[in-house]
Parts: sequence; structure tokens; C-alpha cells
Amino acid sequence: MGTSFFCLLVEADKSICDAIYALAIELESKWSRFIPDSEVMRLNNNPDSLHQVSDATLRLVSEMKLGFELTQGLYSGNILGEMIDLGFARSRSNAENVTNWTTKAKTSANLSDVEIDLDAKSVRVPRGVALDAGGIGKGLAADLMSDYAMQLGAMGVAVFAGGDVAVKGMASGAAGWKVNISDPADADRFISSVSLSRGGLATSSPMGWKSGSAHHIIDPRTHRSSESDVLQATVISQNAAQAEVLAKMCVILGAHEGITRIDSLGVAALIVDSTNQVHTSKNWERYSC
Repeated sequence: MGTSFFCLLVEADKSICDAIYALAIELESKWSRFIPDSEVMRLNNNPDSLHQVSDATLRLVSEMKLGFELTQGLYSGNILGEMIDLGFARSRSNAENVTNWTTKAKTSANLSDVEIDLDAKSVRVPRGVALDAGGIGKGLAADLMSDYAMQLGAMGVAVFAGGDVAVKGMASGAAGWKVNISDPADADRFISSVSLSRGGLATSSPMGWKSGSAHHIIDPRTHRSSESDVLQATVISQNAAQAEVLAKMCVILGAHEGITRIDSLGVAALIVDSTNQVHTSKNWERYSC
């Protein structure tokens, strides 16, 4: 997933740590667009027909469709072609791993057209749509890993996946899990700190992955890298997968419209604009510490 995961657990033994590590490896094998026979790439390269997938991938596709609805299409399923064309076909962690979308096509289809058959545990991806777990994948992986740790008997857990965090159960401190928000201009400096007792947080930035003058956050309205005034967006939501989608939405919309949309959804956000001004939503102070 192009990032490092680490977990903090309360009242958990080594067997729980080993189990959630194994889950992370399994999810990578199912979701990576850099693995030709992953479930995601089998769906992408066999369009217009139902294919059986795991429960985890059913959840991933469901979260993608929900993200499309929540962002009114700004979280999109038809931008992988642009990602490839702009130079993001290769994995950041291993340049030998390359996305091979053999049925690449440009159509008007999008995530709303992806079909899920829960009874048959199957998904149909229409031609022109390519599922890219990307950021939502690492957020959902953190959510699933935290769920699994609790199922196995941990009293509390915080899973950190790059800029995403998922927390559940008892925290290591009485005030909850403390998460620091880095300055986009200086990763060693913090501009805010929040306390989370449950849910998810995600931070997204156009500076996170670049190829020449392009960056990885594509605006589906222009089919180019987003040109908004946002340097970094952090969102707190009910889970890390949703927070990741909404953080990307804020980067695309820009600081003012992003905060407006976040307020309308009843979640919380902190956005840093290109002048280093910090914008916060109405709910942000509930979490600030």
C-alpha cells in the first residue's frame, strides 16, 4: 500500500500482533494494483462480468461506492488511466512493480455503475472503471486490523498507516489516543494535536507523491492533478476509510469549499492552504488537545 503500518495495543499478546500483521499482508495481496493477480486487478482486467471476491474486497468496493456518493463524484473510479499517463504506474516502494491495466479504456462509467452481489460475494466492474485501493485501501486496512485485534481479545488498539489512523477500545492514556498533525512544510513540527477515543483520521497532501510537476490527487472534473490552494487536509470521521476519502475531497475542492462541505457532513477537518493559513471546521475543537 506504499506505506508503513504500526500498531499500539492495550492488553494484547504476541499472537494478536502476529495475526494483525498477517492480515495486513493478506489485504495487500488482494488489493494492490501492482500485483497482476490481486482481486482488484482481476476485476479491473475482466470488466463487465461478475467475479467472486473475498469479504474484505466486498467491503473495499462498498466503501469506494460510498465515497463516490459522499463526495458527489470527487472520489472517482475512472482516473487510473490519468494516474498511469502522469507517471504513477510504478509502485513507490518497489519500482519493479508496475500497474498493468490491460483493458484500459475511457468511458462515462464510474463507481456508481459498479455492481455488488452480496449473496454471491461477487463484483462487476464496468469497462472504463478501474478500482484503485490507494489511500482508501490503507485507511480500510487500518479499520479492519483494529477490528480484528479487538475480536482477538485486545482491550484497545490504534493502527497507524502513513497519514491514516484507526482507533478502537481502551486507549493507552485516559484522554484517548493522541495524534499529532504535522506541518506540511516541516514534518518535525506539529501544528495541532487531537485526542481520539474511536473512529478514524486521515491526512492527505498533494506533496505526498509526485511525478515531475504532477501529483497523485487527480481532479476527475479536469482529469489532471488538483490545482486547488490546499497543501494538506486532515479529516476525522467514523472510520479511517471514510476519513481518507473526505481528505482527498478537501484537497480537490480547496480550503473554503472543503470546510463548507465537511461542516455539511458533520465531521471534522483541519486544512492548511498555500499561504500556510490553517482552516478548521466547526467540529474540530471537539477533538483538539
